Amino acid sequence: MSTPSLPLDDAASTEPRLYLLQGVPAVGKLSLAREIERRTGAIVVDNHLVNNAVFVPLGMGRDAEVTLEDTDALRARVLDVVLEATLAASPRLSHVFTIWVPDSPENAAYVRRLRDLAARRRARFVPVWMSASAEALVARVASPGRAERSKLVDPGILRELLAEPPMPAPEDAVLLDLTTTAPPEAAEQLLAELA
Repeated sequence: MSTPSLPLDDAASTEPRLYLLQGVPAVGKLSLAREIERRTGAIVVDNHLVNNAVFVPLGMGRDAEVTLEDTDALRARVLDVVLEATLAASPRLSHVFTIWVPDSPENAAYVRRLRDLAARRRARFVPVWMSASAEALVARVASPGRAERSKLVDPGILRELLAEPPMPAPEDAVLLDLTTTAPPEAAEQLLAELA
């Protein structure tokens, strides 16, 4: 677990924010989230915080009989607890959530839920829609470390996911293409745009 340095961005340290980093697997959500954490002190709430609380004990990836659908109800309960804890956190704190949400009514409701959570916390909601070329994503998906966090590492499955319709970005979303942009530069670009 990393310890964030002192916030470098005065606006970020005085204005609580709830960032939502949305993008397909291997786009760099966690890398960007950690960079935002390092620069602002925001708390990273990676989607695998929720997923791995269920995937690991169920043996997801080790037991072929366990499907993603088998985990839905448990992951929803874990998510409820995570969102409740976020609501209870000090109002001075900022949070960075990461997720991949293909276009569906359920996923649109999830984005609204996070927007509402930000409003209840009196935090600025910052939706960030991340993208990268298919070639860059396929090259990244099998990188070392992804399997250790129960992340997708199969390029074939990634290609199937890329065929799913993406959720349209909200009107207020910041769009970041990470095909060739490294997380430090992407964080700098994002924070400058929010200043």
